[in-house]
Order: sequence, then C-alpha cells, then structure tokens
Amino acid sequence: MRIPRPFIPLRVESGNCCHTVHVIDRDYTFGPDGLPTSIVSQGHELLAAPMRVVCVEDGQPAVWDNDYPENESESFIQRRSDEQAVICGAKQSERFIIDVCTTVDYDGNMDMDFKLMTRGKTVAQVFGVVDTKPVHFKLDRLWLEVPMKAEACSLFHMYPNSGMKLADGEVRPMEEMSMSGRLPEQSAGLPFKALFWTGNDERGLGWFAESDRNWQPADPDAAMELVREGDMVILRIHLLDSHPVSWKGDPQRGMDYFPVDFQFGFHATPVKPFPKQPYIHNAFHLDCGIKIKGNYMDYMSAENRFDRLAEMGVTTLILHEKWNKSQNWFELSEFTAHQIQYIADECHKRGIRVLTYFGYEMSSMAPVWSGMKNMLVQEGEDEHVGGWWRVPFQRDYVVCYNTEYQDYFINGITDIMDTCHTDGVYLDGTHHPRCCFSTEHGCGWYDQEGKLHGSYGLKAIRRLFKRLYDVVEQRGGMINVHAFGFVNFTALPYIHQTWYGENLQFMLMKGFAEDVNLDYFRAEYTGRNMGVPVEFIAYENRPLWNFESALSCAILHGILPRPNDIGYPLELMGGVWKIFGAFPIAQSEWRPYWNNGASATHEKVKVSYYRYATLTGETQLLAFAVNISAAQVEKVTVAFEEKVTRVTDVEKNEDVGFTFSLGKYGYRILFVQ
Repeated sequence: MRIPRPFIPLRVESGNCCHTVHVIDRDYTFGPDGLPTSIVSQGHELLAAPMRVVCVEDGQPAVWDNDYPENESESFIQRRSDEQAVICGAKQSERFIIDVCTTVDYDGNMDMDFKLMTRGKTVAQVFGVVDTKPVHFKLDRLWLEVPMKAEACSLFHMYPNSGMKLADGEVRPMEEMSMSGRLPEQSAGLPFKALFWTGNDERGLGWFAESDRNWQPADPDAAMELVREGDMVILRIHLLDSHPVSWKGDPQRGMDYFPVDFQFGFHATPVKPFPKQPYIHNAFHLDCGIKIKGNYMDYMSAENRFDRLAEMGVTTLILHEKWNKSQNWFELSEFTAHQIQYIADECHKRGIRVLTYFGYEMSSMAPVWSGMKNMLVQEGEDEHVGGWWRVPFQRDYVVCYNTEYQDYFINGITDIMDTCHTDGVYLDGTHHPRCCFSTEHGCGWYDQEGKLHGSYGLKAIRRLFKRLYDVVEQRGGMINVHAFGFVNFTALPYIHQTWYGENLQFMLMKGFAEDVNLDYFRAEYTGRNMGVPVEFIAYENRPLWNFESALSCAILHGILPRPNDIGYPLELMGGVWKIFGAFPIAQSEWRPYWNNGASATHEKVKVSYYRYATLTGETQLLAFAVNISAAQVEKVTVAFEEKVTRVTDVEKNEDVGFTFSLGKYGYRILFVQ
C-alpha cells in the first residue's frame, strides 16, 4: 500500500531480546515478554517503568519465569513491512501462561491481543515418565498496569463520559465537561472506557478497547484505576478480579480450560507532527447554527455572496447538510448534482475550496433504505439509534461502519469528488465510536449469563478513515471533522482538522458558568497534544455569549473560531485572518499562558502569544490578552518577559500601552515590539 503524507515507513530494531518500533516522532520498545517497556513521544519517555501483568494465583502472587532466552520464549517479530510490525511474546508462571501479540501500524497505533490460559504438561508428564505434582488452577486476579511518569500526566480525556470515584471517598460527578480536564491529584477509579488518554499540553498516551468482553472487575465503577504512587501515575486495568466465569469445573483439572482473550490497544500522541501553521484555512460554514432559507445555490448567487467570501479572505466554503436532498446519501439527485457543481465552479473561480457535509446517519429518503436498513443501521440496547428530522421531510438514523455501508461511504465520496470537483468533506461526528449491539454486524456480544452487551466500533471507524484519507489525500483534498464530547485519537491520524466547542459553550452561552473552563480547553481543544489542528465552534446567545466571546477563548489557546454567518461574524473574522496572515506564524514559537513569562494584574486575565525573532535579532510578539470571566475587568496591566518598547491593539490600530480594560470574555490582539 501507499503510505500517505505525513507518515513514513516504520522501522524495527532488535537486540537483547527486545524490539524497538520507530514510527514518526515516536518509539515503542517491547521487552522479552512482548509487553512495552518504553514509549517515547517527541523524544520524551512517557513510561515510568515497563508495562506489567499483576497476577494472583490460588492466593499467592504469580512468579513469572523471566529467564529469557534460557526458557526459549523470548519475544519475536512475527511479521514486518513498511506499514506494519507484528510482535509476539509470552509469560509463564507456575499455573498460567499469557500470550500477547501486538500489531503496530505506521501511524503509531498499537493493537494488542492478550490471551490467558492454564499451563500445560510436558510430553514426559503426559506419558507419566516424570512425576507431576497436583496444581490448583485457581486464578484470583489479573491486572494490566501501565506506570506513567506523573510529569507526563497532568491532563486527561475519557469516553464515554462518567463520574470518577476519588480515593478520599468523594465522587467527581458526571457533567457536561467531566470527560476532560486536569487529572485528579489523588488516585481515582472509573468504569470501563472505550477511550482514555492522559498526558499534558504537548503529548500523551491513549488507551482504547472496543468492549469489556471477558472483564470481571470486582467494582464495575472502578474497572479502571488511576493510582498515584510517588512520581508515577499507574493506569490499572482490572481484567479479572476473580476466577474466569468461563472456566467451569474442578480447578485441579484446569488444563481443560479454554483460553480467555482480551483485546485493547495504545496510541501515543501526537499522532502526527502538528503543523507549524495550524490555521490551515479560512473557513466559512454555511447554514450551520445560523440557518438560511432556500437552496444554497440561489442563496450564494444573490447579493454577490461568492464575491463577499473572496473579499473577506475565505479560502474554504463548508456546506452544511441541506446541500444534499437525500441526507448523507451518495447518489445525488439531479438538482443536488447541478447545485454542487455550480457552487464548486463559482468558488474555484475565486480560489475557494468546497467541502460537502456528510454525517453518521442514513436517511429514510435514500432509495436503498427499505432494502438495507436492517443491515446498516446501528442497534442500541433496545432500539435503533437516531431519528433526526430533516428537510426535505425525512428521518436520519445512525449507521454502523462495521457493515458494507463503509464501502458505500468511501466509493460515494470518491465519486462526488471526481464528478462534482469538490475538495473534500466535512464530516459531522463520523468518527464517533457509538456503542452498537448488533451481533449481525459483529458488534454485540453475549456474556456467560446470556445478557447482550454492546461494543464500540473503533476498528471499523479507523479502517474507514484510513481508506478515506488515502482517497482524499490523492486528490489534494481535506477531511474536516466535528466531534462532540469525545476525542477519538485512533482515527485522528487520518483527519486534517477537527471542529470542537459545543460542550464548553452549552454552559457559557446559557450563563451556567462564570469562567471559561481552562483545564477542559487544554485537554480537549488545543490540538497540539493530539497532533491535529482545531477550529472552535461559535454559537451565539446574546447578551450572555457571542461570537467575540468564542474568538476570545479560542485565540488564547492557539485556535480560531469558524464563522457561520455571512454578516458580522464573517466580517470580524476577515480582519482577524488578515492579522494572522501578516504575522510569520510558521516561523514563530507558540507560548501559551501556562508556559510563558507574561503576567497580568488580574487573575482572570491570561496572556498567550506567538514569539518571532527577526533577522536583525529583534523580538516581536503577536499577543492575546483575554478575560476568561463574565465580569468586566477595569485597568488590567500586562507585562512581558521581553523588553517592550511599544504595544499596539492591532484590530483598532492604536497604541494602548500596558494598561487597558477588558469586557466580559473580552480580548485584545496586541502587536508587541
């Protein structure tokens, strides 16, 4: 296969019974037992100690035979290529064996197949040539522990959202933004997570699993733990806290037990190099939030709106769902095909790219609905998922990508890009790993008591995005994806830009919060710790919250909001784009408020900036002074670690000095010399 940009062929080095897989900006080392001993991202070690298996057998801690290679069981490379390396390893105690097989992709994704079985007999023991002492094949505990450096774990993200049990007995409740933030200073327990990431503002390590099949935690609300231990944070996975329920019968006859398997994986971030110029386009999003009447072709043709986009500096037009008569379907109606071809042609004349909307659903309007709905639509625990109402009148239901719909998706978008000359896609929540209960799809599963459970389609979504990325990259296009309340880092390698912000604004725009939640923003919205640029969703609810408010908290964190109204917000962003375009962002150092020498005399005012050193040795800053609160701040004074001669408000083109006022959620864009 062709490895797409910016990835490079992976490389494997072996020595001393260990194997190191090198992928772009990251290195994974596997020890003699096949478990990771080192995970390095951007030159920084994330692990405080090798990953380890904690096992208690028949009341006693397991003692592993670690005499490699004397025991002839050291890890080995099963297969390697430019795209993938497969590494196998094994562990053995007195009673049990663990086999682990890890597949590492060129983007740094690690899929681990982890198997537990009872220890067998040698040939001599089977034939009774040597004595065999009775062994009680009783398992009491099986944990996987990932010891990470505490300094590398200041932030976290988890999906699905839930509460978190703290060591002191308190419960961190589930709220709109409880899925991301600052890692608790004490140990904590949480239910099974399909996605869990912990790291800092630059890098981190993500865990993923499609289901908790075969797990037996003693406390389901603490199936996963974050254990504070000195300068370590240990991610503890409670695979088994009791004898496997599938192992029935006399434990002394345990050699008849069938192996128990667990599937999960890890992905170190950033998943790819973060671009030096993260503001990869000036995008205008038509008909999202601010709705328009009628079709997009007539709307854009009126009042010279194509020309207005060009005059305001727009380089990408994103069309929302109404561009397509049959929502999310790939066979375009006559009118839809004509409309999109016309819009693309008019935009291309003005140097503007066009991205079309596709979501995560299938419409009742689609010609194949009746024949394919049962095969493609995702199943919830009790019913099908979704049912959004759309215009023209129709209902949309969530699809499962672990079906042939994935082929429709890839082939359909490819055909639209080729025949309508569009420049990529805007995907609404497509990489959301929703829980599907359909055993026909290969998603759901039954436990030993016959209860149906769901699974999160992470692997199918990853395959979908890997295939789509190849199609779009070959055509010089872009994949822009919206997410709500999750960061699917397993799909992020194949996404050019994300669009976040609804969770945070649900609180602020209703006046339910007085300050911007900075820890939440840093964990989920900056993009740098994941490797993919972010744009900020901007919804208005004046007077509590407006587009300027969204711009304020966005620029503080190194991202920009996306205008969705052709009136004032677009005009405002046109000016901001010019400011950002005039400053050498790509040659500058990003210095956010948590990592610079700037200060303010008011605790609610934060300052971030880009720092550029000219060829003559002078320093210039593009700085953002932001009031993160809903209260006016009068006469705040800012200071910089550099020697400053002049401070200019770039939007107003006036010298303001070091002291000025800021309205609620207000900002100033400053050029500092």
